[in-house]
Amino acid sequence: MPASRTFALLLAAAGLATGCGATSSNSASDFSGVKKDVATTVDDLSSAARKSDEGEICTNLLASSLIQQLQSAGQTCRTAVSHALDDADTVDMKVKSVNVTGTTATAVVDSKEKASNDTFQLVKEGGRWKISGF
Repeated sequence: MPASRTFALLLAAAGLATGCGATSSNSASDFSGVKKDVATTVDDLSSAARKSDEGEICTNLLASSLIQQLQSAGQTCRTAVSHALDDADTVDMKVKSVNVTGTTATAVVDSKEKASNDTFQLVKEGGRWKISGF
């Protein structure tokens, strides 16, 4: 499956949304320290998705390894993210737990309209936490 289609499916599965009915998430307030920083990245991704802000997502929220994967499929990050956002459903999501090990982290996300939770992988890159996988 092409990386751009995989990314679209991952965003949709993760519950990142645009459109009416999307609500703001502030999961970061449930955490402190480094865990709060990780949860903030997930909240920022959700917020940027609701605004269809491909630039913010590609520049500040996705890890270079994920961007390279998209580019290897022959699309720019912005194009792949735009297509993914077009395919995403509207849901409300909340970070339930965060686990940090050095420069990597996972965040378990509850998408309230889904039966199961999703796990985001993050990596510390350029001084901030970035999404490296779903």
